Amino acid sequence: ETPATDGERLYCYFGNLGVFCYDLQGTPIWSQKLKPEKTRFGWGTAASPVLHKNNLYIVNDNESDSYLLALDCKTGKESLRIPRDEKSNWATPYIWQNSFRTEIVTAGTGKVRSYSLEGKLLWSLEKMSSITIATPYEHNGLLYISSGYVLDRSKPIYAIKPGAEGNISLKQGETSNEFIAWSQPNAGPYNPTSIIYKNFLYVLYDRGLVACFNPLDGKEIYPAQRIPNGGSFTSSPWAYDDKIFFLNEDGSTFVLKAGKDFQILHTNTLTPEDMGMASPAMVGDRLLIRTSSKIYCIKNKALK
Repeated sequence: ETPATDGERLYCYFGNLGVFCYDLQGTPIWSQKLKPEKTRFGWGTAASPVLHKNNLYIVNDNESDSYLLALDCKTGKESLRIPRDEKSNWATPYIWQNSFRTEIVTAGTGKVRSYSLEGKLLWSLEKMSSITIATPYEHNGLLYISSGYVLDRSKPIYAIKPGAEGNISLKQGETSNEFIAWSQPNAGPYNPTSIIYKNFLYVLYDRGLVACFNPLDGKEIYPAQRIPNGGSFTSSPWAYDDKIFFLNEDGSTFVLKAGKDFQILHTNTLTPEDMGMASPAMVGDRLLIRTSSKIYCIKNKALK
């Protein structure tokens, strides 16, 4: 799980161990124990905490007692708990601030569910794949949701309009409806979250393939293309300077030219000990890469 910060405090979620809050000098402020729950295949938890105003939101989907939890950022006290009819999932929730309202979107194997800040169920969406990991996100007014377990036939991507209500699932033969702008039934990624950059939606597949779509209507720009010597991918891509970057599990970063044509420009390789499974983070003019052995900080020399 990735920590969250509001600039004053650091919030760390360690699954069955609980939630721990520190100041930015590392001094403990509060902690909240959580009841240990079994997860599918003993894989543990992976959904990261997210912040909104004075609440820290956590989704713990497991095999026995799944829930959405809100903790007060200052005290750690529980302010909201919503039971969820879900088994194990690993997708981080998303706070969607749209033209209608602010809602908490939670992707799940059984259903995608969106809640109000008070915990009311706003809408739901069925027909996800059997393992859900990718994080929902918004771009230009649409919410993008996907799941794509490699052994499933159904690997959907959905683009959702704001203001949805009730069960918005597609009927047989449909690819869109009142609240679903478009869908692709077999294009979703397994581990990585997709990315939209300069009017193109890129999907990185964990077995070393990349596909590109139009984010407005879902039309395919180019089908899945294999990254040469790409290997396996778990971390999510990032974009900068007309390029898309993919870090594989062996610690190599592949640089894709942004646009309608598939073209790998460069490959940057770290050491053999640098297994890369965490998504890199961009902060100002620096890129942070965490591998199994090191943390790298890469600075853009062009920026002063």
